Amino acid sequence: MTTVLAGAAAHNAGEYAVARVIWAGEAPVDPGADPDDAKTADEPSDDLRDGLAAFATAVTASRRGDWSSALDAATDAELALDSLTEGREVDLGPIRRWLAAFGADPEVAERSPPPTVAVDGDRPTPGELPLSAAAVVAGAVAAARGDDPAVVADALRFARDDERPESTRYATFLRDYAGAEPSGRAIVFERLAGVVARQRRKEDDVEGLFE
Repeated sequence: MTTVLAGAAAHNAGEYAVARVIWAGEAPVDPGADPDDAKTADEPSDDLRDGLAAFATAVTASRRGDWSSALDAATDAELALDSLTEGREVDLGPIRRWLAAFGADPEVAERSPPPTVAVDGDRPTPGELPLSAAAVVAGAVAAARGDDPAVVADALRFARDDERPESTRYATFLRDYAGAEPSGRAIVFERLAGVVARQRRKEDDVEGLFE
């Protein structure tokens, strides 16, 4: 569920292209083993992820005026999501209604934003995500901005080395970066990169003792 949750948070923040990357499985940071996923018996299906990615493609294509691609993606999304029953993970009703309305009248995308996405009854935002999901959003944002996703991956690794990973400064910076306004992301990433660089140097110093 990590990628579904991360994509929903990005989408709800208006980061539609980032959401598409995440739902399509193209985010550069792999969350790895996530304890939250272990608690969930139902893994998200390929149809769910494919449908959400196509939904995001329809949104992003419509926003740049590529109506042909947007309509094709909306059809793909409807086909993928129609195979699913209503589950507890994602509220598909509003998404299906938007896709149907968009197919009938593409200008609906210009009159109003797409519906937000609810996961397990909540409408997640990047700044409130669990560590693993925040890292996925942060990695996709970094790739889109031209920042180094390896900084995000190492921040996730360093946080997980702590006894309380969700409360570390790494987790805080990842959430801040994922949820920041575009104009403020550069300074947040600079600070994140700084704490990651210091921890990398500590690791190098320890490794040097055993060489």
